[in-house]
Amino acid sequence: MATFVGIHGIGQQLSGGKYTLSEEWQNALRGGLSEAGHDAEAEQVQPEDVRVMYFGGLFRLRTGGMAVDDPPYTPADIQAGPEMDLLETLYEAAVKQDPSLGPGEGAMFPGAVPVQVMLARLLRIPLFSGIAQRAFIGNLKQVTRYLADESLREQVLERVHDGIGDDTRVLIGHSLGSVVAYEYMCQFRPASVRMLLTLGSPLGIPNLVFDRLTPRPEEGKGAWAGSVPVWVNVAALNDIVAMRKELAGLFPGPDSETVDDRQVENGFLLHAHSIVRYLSAPQTGSALHDAIG
Repeated sequence: MATFVGIHGIGQQLSGGKYTLSEEWQNALRGGLSEAGHDAEAEQVQPEDVRVMYFGGLFRLRTGGMAVDDPPYTPADIQAGPEMDLLETLYEAAVKQDPSLGPGEGAMFPGAVPVQVMLARLLRIPLFSGIAQRAFIGNLKQVTRYLADESLREQVLERVHDGIGDDTRVLIGHSLGSVVAYEYMCQFRPASVRMLLTLGSPLGIPNLVFDRLTPRPEEGKGAWAGSVPVWVNVAALNDIVAMRKELAGLFPGPDSETVDDRQVENGFLLHAHSIVRYLSAPQTGSALHDAIG
């Protein structure tokens, strides 16, 4: 097994799988340890110490046994309900960062903004630059499908469980993977895991994510992440996926535990949500060092 087990986010169905991702994460993780002043520990991290549990293949379309690219989604394919709500929530968060993306004077926000306009304006902000419209819509569908499809959710959690061993000390979840990691800890409660590390997490998005978690939050508070003694949450200032930067108030611990919220500066463009930027940050490296002490 591995000391560090990671869970990736959305849009990874054509990324090359667990071996490609594990190598990328290992290098970035070592960089974070080094930036935090722990070069000796960084040198000791070997490829077999880092494993990314890959679930992107569950979203990969297949025709005649061959994997194919994203379907040609259009704005008309965004369904009313959670998909539309997620789009509007992301758009509203983007407008708060950059008011020029707003609907214009006299328009009612956000209902008066057509889907096509919200998509076009989101895809021109630095965070989503370079992402095709069809891929962006597919990513919206991945998030909502994971939260709504119980069968898919169990398949994802089982894949994670296959990678957890007695030597696993840190479970790392990025983006949607942080939701998976949280729900895994709640359901399976692995005794070996000393730290849950969430990076660029959407766990705090109300209604769309937070209120759909398993177990369900009660009276506005989510359950603690199983029996893990330490939970570190790292959010980048310009990452609108990590809409709520601090999770401590949402997930109170059973005793003295509390979420250790840390903020980083990942820059703009896609880097704001980049797993490489998150893992290589000194705030992340210091947390990992504490966990493996």
